Amino acid sequence: MTDTPVEYHRSRYDAPRRKGFMGVSPGVWLIALAIVCVLFGILLFYLQQAKFELQEFNYTDEAVDVEIVEPIPPPPPPPPPPPPDTPPPPKLQVRPPVINTQAPPPPITLPIEPTKKEDRVEYTGPPVIVPGPPPPPAPPAPVRPPVITNPSWARQPSPEYPDRALEREIEGSADLSCTVNPNGSVSGCSIVSESPSGAGFGRAALSAARSARLSPRSVDGVATGGTVRFTVRFNLPD
Repeated sequence: MTDTPVEYHRSRYDAPRRKGFMGVSPGVWLIALAIVCVLFGILLFYLQQAKFELQEFNYTDEAVDVEIVEPIPPPPPPPPPPPPDTPPPPKLQVRPPVINTQAPPPPITLPIEPTKKEDRVEYTGPPVIVPGPPPPPAPPAPVRPPVITNPSWARQPSPEYPDRALEREIEGSADLSCTVNPNGSVSGCSIVSESPSGAGFGRAALSAARSARLSPRSVDGVATGGTVRFTVRFNLPD
C-alpha cells in the first residue's frame, strides 16, 4: 500500500500569515519612517527660522473730558415757627400799709401780795454744809524710762598669736560677733572680718573668746541676753 500525498488548501477562516514586523511589511515601515523624518525636518526648520521676540504693546489712554458738576445745595431749613402767644406776667398789686392809729394798751401790772410773817417757816438749827463736787482724779505719774546697762568686760579674751603671722612678723585684727547670756558667758561667736585675711587672726580670736566673760546687759537691774561685737587686736611682742 502506497502513501498518497494530501494537498492542503487554506481556508478563509485560517489566521492570516504574519508578514514583517508586527504583521506589517518592511516597505510600509520604510515609507512611514520617511514621512516622520520629513515632518521632523519641517518642524526643526520652522523653529530655526522663527524669532521669539517679546512684542511690546503701547497702550494710550484717550483723553476724556470730564465735567464736574457741583451738587445742588440743599434748600435752607424752614424758619422756626413763631412762639405761641404767652400771656404777660400778672402785675403785682402793692397793698398800702395799714397804719394803726390806735394807741397800744398800757401794760398790765399784777399786784403781788407780800408773804405774811405768820406763814413763814424759819430754820433755827445748825448750819447745813452742802458738799461740793468731788475733786478731779490726780493725773497718772509719769512713766519712768527703763534703766539699761550695757555689757562690759569682766574677763577679756587673751588669744595666742598665730604661728604663721608670728613667723612672717605680721600684725592684724579680727572682728567677732557673740551672744552674751544672762549669766555673763559668751556663746555663738562668729568671725565678722579679719585683717589681713588668711593669717589666722580670726581663728585665734574665735578660740580665745570662749574663755571670756562679760557683765550681762540689764534692764532695770534684771539681766537679759544680748549681742555684742568687739575687735581683738594682735600686736607683735617687743
